[in-house]
Amino acid sequence: MRLLSKQTAFSLLGIGRRGRRILHLTRDERGFTLIEILIVMILLGVITAMFSATYTTTVTRSSHVQAQNIAQTEMRAALNRLVSDLRDATTGGTTAPIYSAGSNSISFYSPDELTPNSTTGQITLRLITYSISGTNVLQRQVTKVTTYDSNGVPVYPGNTGTIQNLGTVLTPLTGDPTNGGWSAGQMFKYCQQSPPNMAIDPSNATSPELITWSCQTPDITTLSGRADIKTIVVRAVVSPYSNSERFTYGAVATLRWDAS
Repeated sequence: MRLLSKQTAFSLLGIGRRGRRILHLTRDERGFTLIEILIVMILLGVITAMFSATYTTTVTRSSHVQAQNIAQTEMRAALNRLVSDLRDATTGGTTAPIYSAGSNSISFYSPDELTPNSTTGQITLRLITYSISGTNVLQRQVTKVTTYDSNGVPVYPGNTGTIQNLGTVLTPLTGDPTNGGWSAGQMFKYCQQSPPNMAIDPSNATSPELITWSCQTPDITTLSGRADIKTIVVRAVVSPYSNSERFTYGAVATLRWDAS
């Protein structure tokens, strides 16, 4: 038998030791245990749930803000349109232009500039009606007047024109009619005075009204009473969702028509 030299024996011994270390390291690379995987999955689930809740809240809030902006823009445009129409209300004579007046609706005559009557020399009229539908939509309906009596007074044409939806509006659920305040559910308020002659008083802390208008109210159930209407005050509440913030808008329209 041939004996190895001392140097060769030490070399082989070193290789054996390194091999055993490599084998030992290889045997320890066995991956994650089931418990470790479950803990990681639970942590990832918690983090995902937190992110999802934050994202959902942000998206919902953004949608609410956008809906509120749209509702407010629609209502401002609708009230501007209403005030402009009311200021032009007339029959072209001494007859009162307000045909009917209610707490949530109003109908009045206005010149129809699109179809002037060049044959008779009379201005052609249209009946404009603003009202709130059963689904809380403020609507504008325009009906052309086709018949006049012998004195040139328009004959009621009925509400047969096309209806235009202007936006969703909520009528105030509460109100204090004392001292010129509003009744519950009232959108239109009628006064015999123009704004300079109307008293404006801040409401008390328990009232939902921002401003109370103290004015002399005409009898809107009769034609002669409606002829006394000089100013119409409008109040509308806007809220895109039942649980979102409510915004109150107001407008004042003074009629240019004068019976004299």
